[in-house]
Amino acid sequence: MKSYNLNIINNRKLPFLQYIDSGIKKAECRVCSPYIEKFKPGDILTLKGKGEYVKCSITYLHFYRNFEEMLNSEGVQNLVPFVDNFNDALKIYNSFPGSERVRTFGCCAIGVKCLESKLKFNITKSSKSI
Repeated sequence: MKSYNLNIINNRKLPFLQYIDSGIKKAECRVCSPYIEKFKPGDILTLKGKGEYVKCSITYLHFYRNFEEMLNSEGVQNLVPFVDNFNDALKIYNSFPGSERVRTFGCCAIGVKCLESKLKFNITKSSKSI
């Protein structure tokens, strides 16, 4: 079992860590890279925001050609549970720095199960934004 770290954008508008911590967000998406390709189910992944983190067990790795294919297969609610539709989720993924690399390298949905967390804020039922 190996441990890996990834930085993540996390704020009240994009509360990814909070939804992983609550078990609602089941997968984290990343553009494929040699680093991501080293991951294996059972490994530990720590997603680090500014002064907060979620430490997860990797439950699966699913590789896709693009964000659209991934969202269709994994489901918007498992990836971006705080938006209501496919187009809003796709807009978020396409807005990330370096997202254009998905056209060359594809992307990976990394199944995550929270083991431990340190968060700056918690979500409430009214946290749906966008």
